[in-house]
Amino acid sequence: MPRRRLQDSHDLLQATMDASTDMIQVFEAIRDEDGRIVDFRWVLNNYSSESRYGEVRGESLLQRNPGVIEEGIFGAFCRVAETGVSEQAEHHYVHEQFDGWYYQTVVRLGDGVATTTRDITGWKASQAEIARLREEVVQVKLAETESQLAAIFATAPVGLSVISEEGRFMRVNEELCRILDRPGAALLASGVADVTHPAHLRPSLEALERAAATGLPSSLDKRYIRSDGSHVWASSTISVLPDVRGQARRFLVVTSDLTERRKADETLRRSETLQRVLIAELQHRTSNLMGVVRSIADNSVRASTDLTEFRSHFGDRLAALSRVQAMLSRLNEYDRVAFDDLIRTELAAMDGGVDRVTLEGPAGVRLRSSTLHTLAMALHELATNAVKYGALGQPDGRLAIRWSLEPGGEGGKPWLHIDWRESGVDMRSVEEGPGGKGQGRELIERALPYQLGARTSYMLGAEGVHCTIAIPLSASMVETGMAMAPRSDTGPGGDP
Repeated sequence: MPRRRLQDSHDLLQATMDASTDMIQVFEAIRDEDGRIVDFRWVLNNYSSESRYGEVRGESLLQRNPGVIEEGIFGAFCRVAETGVSEQAEHHYVHEQFDGWYYQTVVRLGDGVATTTRDITGWKASQAEIARLREEVVQVKLAETESQLAAIFATAPVGLSVISEEGRFMRVNEELCRILDRPGAALLASGVADVTHPAHLRPSLEALERAAATGLPSSLDKRYIRSDGSHVWASSTISVLPDVRGQARRFLVVTSDLTERRKADETLRRSETLQRVLIAELQHRTSNLMGVVRSIADNSVRASTDLTEFRSHFGDRLAALSRVQAMLSRLNEYDRVAFDDLIRTELAAMDGGVDRVTLEGPAGVRLRSSTLHTLAMALHELATNAVKYGALGQPDGRLAIRWSLEPGGEGGKPWLHIDWRESGVDMRSVEEGPGGKGQGRELIERALPYQLGARTSYMLGAEGVHCTIAIPLSASMVETGMAMAPRSDTGPGGDP
């Protein structure tokens, strides 16, 4: 079962990675006997990467792509793996089956690296085309290029404008009107200051001054103000258009809408962050789950006299653990399991008189993930004992489970108080039941206080078991997740 959960987590990570259009790869370092990195081996690929490389898991990076040495990519992998300092770089990679521009981010992951690679060949080509158009316009005499400039203005996929030394618009094209959401006539009646966000006005004027002083193109990313007051990010490159006397009188401004690029960058950042979170969560949950399974196995061995009894104990407890994992798997990253859902799920799994159970307490008391497994196992042991020896196994038995929330408990934390009380149990028929020192009682009296900081009591009364458990909760979970109104019903399904 743990292996299945690990596979599910691996499948979730793979599906998340496959959703990205970027190539996501994970490599582990191959070291020589002196500990030096001599190669890397593929460990994980997403769909975008596999569509270009094929199935390469387990293969050598240098054997498959020797060009990474010449391009400095291998050196970057080694530096990141050794120092832990992430690196980002553009590469014009023209080796093996590749011929294009790529933007790559490299982060350390264990004794290796994880990479996110974006194909920016099209973007580079677009930038080169813009530079070519700008150079052509700047170098050719205005008298000879007026018709060409008109055609460029009409068909250019970027915003184009000619502005005066004072920053007034003298000519604009349709793409710039679209970017700024303003008609051409309105722009021609205004200037740079009228459409620039106040925070970026000074840098815009300085870019104009710098282009005029040096004669060289000057670029900046800035926010423009649209007609409805909203903002749009764009990249503007300013080039000087000299007059016949060689004096700077006009400027050509090429404006590219950065909306999609910024969305793509944000998507990439979220993808990288999610990748790191998923890997860390997978490692953390796997470690916790293995610890719980190991504890269940050890306790089941101690409580069993033969293999058949061990199989029964171990199987029941694994089933309880599986129910908890099923509840966790249905939650998103911000949600938590509520106590009333946990107790109803456990009681519903019991083969006993659950119609004789009374549940009373507030709905939605959210439990920390770190407390869930241990508390669930304690409730499972109580329910199992009740079915075998107590209120759920005898016709006259009754079980009342009540819980309450103490918002300002010990240490200033909220506390959950649980009261498990059996009644109507004929204790004369109980010879080796809940009164012994079995795993359930040991879990309640020793493990809960030690692992969760809980306060517990376990008493065997004249009519059955009376157990109390008080555990501290997270204040943020109480504030965001709870309906404070008490809830009372009979049976785990909530039917009155």
